[in-house]
Amino acid sequence: MNEQEFRMLAEIEEVPEVLRRLIDRESDNVKAIASRIKQYAPEFALLSGRGSSDNACIYGQYAFQLIANLPSALSTGSVYTLYKNPPHISKALVVGVSQSGETDDVCETVKRAEEEGALTVGIANNQESTLYKLAGENAIYMQANKEESVCATKSFTASMASLLMLAYALADKPLDDVSLLTSVETILRHKEQVSALAQRYMLAQNLVILGTGLSYSAAKETALKLKEACYINAWGMSSVDFLHGPIAILSHMSPVIIFAPADATLPASLNVIERIKQVGAHVLVISDNEEALKLGDAWFELPSNHDLLYPFSEVTFAQLFAFYLARLRNINPDKPRYLSKVTQVEL
Repeated sequence: MNEQEFRMLAEIEEVPEVLRRLIDRESDNVKAIASRIKQYAPEFALLSGRGSSDNACIYGQYAFQLIANLPSALSTGSVYTLYKNPPHISKALVVGVSQSGETDDVCETVKRAEEEGALTVGIANNQESTLYKLAGENAIYMQANKEESVCATKSFTASMASLLMLAYALADKPLDDVSLLTSVETILRHKEQVSALAQRYMLAQNLVILGTGLSYSAAKETALKLKEACYINAWGMSSVDFLHGPIAILSHMSPVIIFAPADATLPASLNVIERIKQVGAHVLVISDNEEALKLGDAWFELPSNHDLLYPFSEVTFAQLFAFYLARLRNINPDKPRYLSKVTQVEL
């Protein structure tokens, strides 16, 4: 198959248009939802997602706390669906995120939260889905249209953008939509460089993906994409946590990818890169900081940006990297083995 025949690549390239639609068509809705949330005055936010949506929720945690100063946590879905002993969350804002809108424990978390009297929001890419209908007037449509590739790309980025829009609306602050779009478009213009980088890792069986702060969600999502699309044992985790034990797994045969944007986390990232170099492991640095890039055995330069927008560049890089690496490994990333577009667990 020709590259352009793969839905995964086509859907990555659709992301700027998806973001434009989301901003144009959902901004007023998001502001109305934020107004109801502020009237409700939640004590904290609880975010619920699985797979890529869970990684979007990690980003949402940071966005809600950094922009709206709202304490935020991830929901423990099994407490609702398997243990059937949900916590008392009557003063919470509960946000469910699901591309399909049919993820079992996300829907169950939102349903139980409503029964508890909590205010709930649903972010989904299907207006006929269970989650979208559960959320009622507080539903946000991702505007990504149908996503055919099993690997979530445009829906994941739309999930992050929806959470960012909501955080800014809660804080009565404007979203810099021009910079948001530029974050993605700049990376898409460098597809050939990403493809060339992927060639260096076509035989890799294990990869460690690191990022801290806002980049933690990007590290987790990158690892997931490499597992799904490339069948690589990729481990995504916090750069800082990596020094607390896991660094012991490294050797010269253990490649590392680290997101190190020039934000408040840069000094910590530089320290981690130095430690990795001392071990003798290969490191690919994704950054807009010259010092960090020079430390890498390989590198990819990010566009300089606002702290909250770096992850949009990072995940666009990750999606392209996973696509090109999958093709080099003769894998069809649109149809990964054992996976389907909607994942449900018999509960």
